[in-house]
Amino acid sequence: MYLKPLSSEEKEIYSVSIAVSKSPLSTPFYIAKSINAFENTCVRVEYDEVIGGLVAFDKVMNEEAEFGTSSDSVIAFKSLAKESFVTHAMFVQSDNDVKLLTHHDDNLKSVPELKGKKIGVTKGSASEYFLSTLLAIEGLSIDDVELYDYKPAELINGLTNHEVDAIVPWEPFAFNAVNQLKDKVDVQETKNVNTLTFNLISKKADDLLVEKATCIIQGLNVAIAYIASNPEKSKKIVIDELNLDPSFIDWVWEDYIFKLGLNQSLIFNIKSQASWAIDMKMSEHNEMPNINDFLDSRAMVQVDPGAVNIPL
Repeated sequence: MYLKPLSSEEKEIYSVSIAVSKSPLSTPFYIAKSINAFENTCVRVEYDEVIGGLVAFDKVMNEEAEFGTSSDSVIAFKSLAKESFVTHAMFVQSDNDVKLLTHHDDNLKSVPELKGKKIGVTKGSASEYFLSTLLAIEGLSIDDVELYDYKPAELINGLTNHEVDAIVPWEPFAFNAVNQLKDKVDVQETKNVNTLTFNLISKKADDLLVEKATCIIQGLNVAIAYIASNPEKSKKIVIDELNLDPSFIDWVWEDYIFKLGLNQSLIFNIKSQASWAIDMKMSEHNEMPNINDFLDSRAMVQVDPGAVNIPL
């Protein structure tokens, strides 16, 4: 469902700053900029490009940007600290962003074969959470493997140097590892184990901030419609914007679902990760928050009420 954006004659134009994570997951924002999708909305958008959703989140909390793009993992961890923020909309999801890579020569065929193995992760991140989920599905736990902690870009070194039997990187580090090691590495089939989302966040929203969020979402709505109709042109825009290897975009593109929403699946993802962080004693805060307190559906309802499936 697409609502016609309000013209500039009907609404005041507001300048807004958005901390945008430099990632293909932020594709709708790059498309919006390229096709002037915000032109007929009530906002004039200034992009503050940053590395990672956590940095974008902190920019918002420090009032260096009004809005930001952050993953559900960041939202989960920050909700434990009861930071004063809200999520206005989910705009992309991927069910294959984090991957399990193993040595080809080890010929591992199933997750239970990981028992007793050395596995490289980035502790306290989506990497470790993904591995925990993957093991739990097979009746195993983190205690059944030996964890080695690496920075995201260093995971490949752990595998190359045979310090570990497997690594759990997210993109683009998974692509980089496969591209570098080629037939020396196997990508295990783990699609649908976990869904990563990117979301539009801000500090707790007053009526004016909700109005701005509504106009941003209207622009994203136009951009997402363009992506659906022009996938190759959209890929080219992102490749040029981020100076990416075209083969990397081809690698990840089919796993991306560009769609606006604010629904129960997002709540489930955030709750699951927050609960995991408490269980793993990764936070000084050990009380599960009310996740609904960190969702504000008012803007999404104005753009596409059918995409909202949370308590209003």
